Amino acid sequence: MRRMIRVALAVVLLGGVLILSTGCLFNIFQTARMLGAGNTALTIGVGMMDIVTIDDGPNWNLTPQARLTFGLSDTVDLGIQTGALVPLSTGDFGWLGVKGDVLFSLVDDPEAFSFAVGIGAGYGLEFLNTAVFGEAIFSVNGSLPLTIVYQPTVPLTGAFTVLHHISGGLELPISETASIFLVVDVRPQEPRMLVSYGLGFQIGF
Repeated sequence: MRRMIRVALAVVLLGGVLILSTGCLFNIFQTARMLGAGNTALTIGVGMMDIVTIDDGPNWNLTPQARLTFGLSDTVDLGIQTGALVPLSTGDFGWLGVKGDVLFSLVDDPEAFSFAVGIGAGYGLEFLNTAVFGEAIFSVNGSLPLTIVYQPTVPLTGAFTVLHHISGGLELPISETASIFLVVDVRPQEPRMLVSYGLGFQIGF
């Protein structure tokens, strides 16, 4: 019963972000390690994103985000993420969008590394409206909890193109059920390269 209440609370919190979130980038607050069957995790984070253009200076944006992840089994996770976009030059709020993905564990060695692949879809500024994407996540386990992610994304509107989202970062455990993410996300395509520095807090229940 307590687990059901906690899941309901997490859904309400995620819905609150959607309601308040009246060329951007989600931070990838994920690792290749699965949550485990029946477990849930809520991640609240924020990114500091720069839209780098050829002839302009820095264009900084704040991107508060929330991600809810469910462990469907010991080898499969389901996640949904949303957020807001706040250009620091204007302070105006906008919706970053929403994305969902299913991640499948291929290798999970607690003493060495974990590797997972996934598929997903999204709607919002990063996806140029709507898009589908794949993902490959490699995590080093042990004393250096490093994770590297590659997400090739294909927008479903306009001419065919592949957007390349690359992320690297650390997951620093602070308890058995909570951790902090420090990540850097990059989409290196011209004429606008997107770079986002992210900080996230994850709690499992």
